[in-house]
Amino acid sequence: MRTQVRKTGSWFVCLFICSGTVFYPALAQQDINGPIPDDMHRGRNMSQFFSKEETVGSVYLSGNWIKGRVELTNHKLLPEPGNPLLFNFDKINSVLYTINRDSKIIFYPSDSVLSFNLTDDNTVFSFEKVNWISDNFFLMPMLKSDKGYSLYKRLFTKFIQADFSSEGYYTKGRKFDEYVDYYEYYITYPGNNLFRKLYLKEKEIRKALKDESALLDVFFDMHGREINEQSLIGIVQYIDDKKFPD
Repeated sequence: MRTQVRKTGSWFVCLFICSGTVFYPALAQQDINGPIPDDMHRGRNMSQFFSKEETVGSVYLSGNWIKGRVELTNHKLLPEPGNPLLFNFDKINSVLYTINRDSKIIFYPSDSVLSFNLTDDNTVFSFEKVNWISDNFFLMPMLKSDKGYSLYKRLFTKFIQADFSSEGYYTKGRKFDEYVDYYEYYITYPGNNLFRKLYLKEKEIRKALKDESALLDVFFDMHGREINEQSLIGIVQYIDDKKFPD
């Protein structure tokens, strides 16, 4: 059985994170007054000699509070019946935020969460712990097979500070801060007890799938040798279809 990231309808309520926050380290709660600062991940020594432009990207998965479903490490499911919640995710610190109808915010560090799905517009973002890879970070399933190869990616977000400067006769750098997302990829082998990290390069893929060189040759002959995320999914899907048909 294989599943890929799926699309659903969505609803969301646009609220700003501007109320008290509660820390959730193992069911303990502690009130913290004041809003979450928008620049909590930014450097404080910004240049005073140029006008900065609007920040590109975000530390958060979505610009809005969004619908979702969460399983905690104690196997409690959120939201609970009768207690609707909306969610967001801090991509740099791997912290999951919830907000209730009273605008009360609780946040859950990664070691308190097993998995979660968040729906933004028509896209479902799925994150889960894959224990034979690591219990310390979330992975996003791209292609899952009970019998064959599975594919996951890990999301990283890096904050890049504005670095614009002018020497009078020329300028360099950027006038805006930016949050940049990038990924590393993991393939798990049939039986789901071995894995390998790989990157979007043909050499890396051939090394990870050295036992499937004949099928790789056929795939590249049919589709070309351009390597991107979609072609990586296509490669793994093609091998699974040929070797592990339903």
